[in-house]
Amino acid sequence: MRARFASVAILAAVSLVSGSSAGHRGDESVVISDGRLESTSRSLRALVRAAATWCGAPAQADLRPNLVSGFPVHWIYVLPSDAPDRFSTFASLMQTDAETIDAWWRREDPSRMPRNDLAQFSCGPQLDLTVLRLQQTSAQLTPVEGRFVALFNALPAAGFGSRFTKYLVYFDGPVAEADLCGQGASDATGFGLAVMYVQACSGAAVSVVAAHELLHALGAVPRSAPNRCPEPDGAHTCDSMADLMHPFLDGSPLEARLLDPGRDDYYGHSGTFTDSQDSPWLVQLDRQQPFTVTISGPGGVTADVPGLDCAQTCTTTWNASTRLTLRAVARPGSKLVRWGGACAGGSTCVATVGPGVSVSALFAPSAFRLSIAVSGRGAVRTSRAGITCRPRCSAAFPSFAPVGLTATPAKGWRFRSWSGACRGTRPICRVPMTAATRVRALFARR
Repeated sequence: MRARFASVAILAAVSLVSGSSAGHRGDESVVISDGRLESTSRSLRALVRAAATWCGAPAQADLRPNLVSGFPVHWIYVLPSDAPDRFSTFASLMQTDAETIDAWWRREDPSRMPRNDLAQFSCGPQLDLTVLRLQQTSAQLTPVEGRFVALFNALPAAGFGSRFTKYLVYFDGPVAEADLCGQGASDATGFGLAVMYVQACSGAAVSVVAAHELLHALGAVPRSAPNRCPEPDGAHTCDSMADLMHPFLDGSPLEARLLDPGRDDYYGHSGTFTDSQDSPWLVQLDRQQPFTVTISGPGGVTADVPGLDCAQTCTTTWNASTRLTLRAVARPGSKLVRWGGACAGGSTCVATVGPGVSVSALFAPSAFRLSIAVSGRGAVRTSRAGITCRPRCSAAFPSFAPVGLTATPAKGWRFRSWSGACRGTRPICRVPMTAATRVRALFARR
């Protein structure tokens, strides 16, 4: 389908059918969305109400932990191996676009906003922006055919391949088609990529293209949508030109666009097909729940989903029903003793965030020393390691693993009593080894 009026963007979708970036999930085909915009006289700054200033420092890795817990949208500035680094030029533009998209999304749906990956900087929370220089040259990445697949495969190779993350990329390299603004896709694991070609579509509202491609990565527009466009414009809607997911976009700003205005195709509908409003990559403001991890002893807890990295007791906030696989990280010479709360035992902890759900983790040194003294004539034997003490001994035993002690008098003597961690007159005692432990056995003549 071609342009029907002046100054439009033609968005054509094609299926990915092979490689790591292929797959189908639910009712949605994994697609690449090609955004094509004719140049307009508008400047990027004219399309936003106020430009933001990014105050962070560029990084080559995703900073941890994320300030907002949950499935993140991580923004990356990407350039070919031989291209000049213009990150300082684009950093504030990317921050401005993020704030523009955030404000627009909350205008369209006050209960949702994109879960942008944020870090704490001197001026406050802002985008955790990463700079990634690829191994491929500009010439290798200029042709349309294969460029997106090369980017899709390059990110995981550089350490940006999390199935929990959607990556929003500003690609600063030459492109063969000046009206090809961006592409986006997700694979069956959840890994997704939305790319803005910043050297194309001069004067276009980049935030419009970014929001459009992000929605594709979140599942819009599913095959069952009643107003889905016929091919070759599939994965878009054709009922309203104001819809952000319409295949034709003019050069107007994002604030002129609507998010599924009929609430029947891809966002907030009542059907059984994919609904992007339910995406975990959106903060569900009406379904936020605190999740507390109580830590005792020398260790910490992390989660598979970004946003939880507790070196001490902490509380983070999540979309309700988020499923977390927690990992105990003991300090050197220590170990996890057991989980508590929503988890139990000493193996993997899997918890689902909900009202009143919390977890505790108990850590301890790997071993504690057991010291035994004998008064009189007799011996004390340990159940572990078979140590026999007469008149005194000490040894390290695994922590929180109880040790049995048996007092045996010599001929002509009798066991009288214990003192220290053991009490009583019975010759058998059990010490829990929850700390360094001292025991004395007293024998007396008959």
